[in-house]
Amino acid sequence: MKNPELDCCTDEELAVLAKRDSEAMYVLIARYTKLIRFKASRMCGYVEADDLAQEGFMGLLSAVAAFDEQRNIRFSTYAWTCITNKMLSLIKNSSRLPMPVGDISASVFEMPDTNAQPDFIVIQREEWSVFWHKIISQLSHLEHQICMMFMGGLCYAEIADKLGISVKSVDNAIQRVRRKLR
Repeated sequence: MKNPELDCCTDEELAVLAKRDSEAMYVLIARYTKLIRFKASRMCGYVEADDLAQEGFMGLLSAVAAFDEQRNIRFSTYAWTCITNKMLSLIKNSSRLPMPVGDISASVFEMPDTNAQPDFIVIQREEWSVFWHKIISQLSHLEHQICMMFMGGLCYAEIADKLGISVKSVDNAIQRVRRKLR
């Protein structure tokens, strides 16, 4: 069950809690979903908006894993930089692909009505929270650990050393995470 007190927390507080509390992570994901989807829809072209959004969510996970509250910076600024960089990295790495045929100006994601009633907004946030809970719950404990370490900036060899497993096992787990999050 969702903890209603988490809705009152700042993004900085949630980022600290999300490192050990999945409910806090779900609240953060719900808060950033609309922004990530909007940015992905505006940046699509060489890369599909769904792929950009996926990278954006990976950037958000990375921001949570690496956020240091002692540095006295806003989490939203840090997260937005991580999200944008992940999306730009995907575009850069895909720039050798030909431009898709057809109208790419149409937004893949529709923005919700900004005049929507508060109850509609709350319901929509809860639906997204449930959606992301299902996705994250598909990861095994090892996959979740490896994903968080990787998003925190550790290389495969460092992760393997910390967990006492082979580098190939780390690579396999990262590939499974990517498949599951598609």
